[in-house]
Amino acid sequence: MIDHQEILPIIRRFEENELTYSLGGSGLLYYLKLTDLVNDWDFMVECPKDILLTAIDGYDWLEQDSGDYPFASKYRIHITSLRIDIIGGFAFYAEGEVVHLPTSHIRNRTWDGIKISSPEIWYVAYYLMGREEKSNLILGHLQTYKEIVDKQLIRNLLKKNGLNYEIREELSKLIQ
Repeated sequence: MIDHQEILPIIRRFEENELTYSLGGSGLLYYLKLTDLVNDWDFMVECPKDILLTAIDGYDWLEQDSGDYPFASKYRIHITSLRIDIIGGFAFYAEGEVVHLPTSHIRNRTWDGIKISSPEIWYVAYYLMGREEKSNLILGHLQTYKEIVDKQLIRNLLKKNGLNYEIREELSKLIQ
C-alpha cells in the first residue's frame, strides 16, 4: 500500500506552480472507500508539458506512451520513485471522436490538501478504458449516494460527442 503522505511534496509543487490538477484512478477509488489498495497515483493536469516539467524538476521522471488507443491524452509523465502518473489533457478515443475529460470541476473535493477528481469523470474514463469492474464500482457509488452527484458536470459530459448509448443512459439516470 502506498501512503498518500508521500505525494504531498508533489502537490505542493503543483500548487506553487498554479497547475490545474486532480487525483483520479485508484487514488480516487481509495478516497471513495471503494478499494483498499492504491497501486499508483494518477493525476490529470491541464498545462503544457514544459510547465509540468519545470514544476517537477529534480524528480526522476520518464515520459511514457500517450495517445495509444483508447487514450488520446497529450502526454504522460511517470515519476518512478513515487509511483505517480501525470496525464496532460485527459482524453480518450471513442465512437470515432476524441472525448476530452475535465481535470477540474465545480465541486472541488480535497483529501489532506490533495484535489480529488470527480467520480463522474472517472466513471466515464474507466468505461472508455474498458475497465468494467472499476466503472461499475463508481457507478454503484454514485447511484447509492445520489446527493453527491454533480448534475451540472453530468449535463456537460452528456454534451460530448463520442459517448455511446449505454454510458449516456447511465449518466442520464443519475440526474433524473
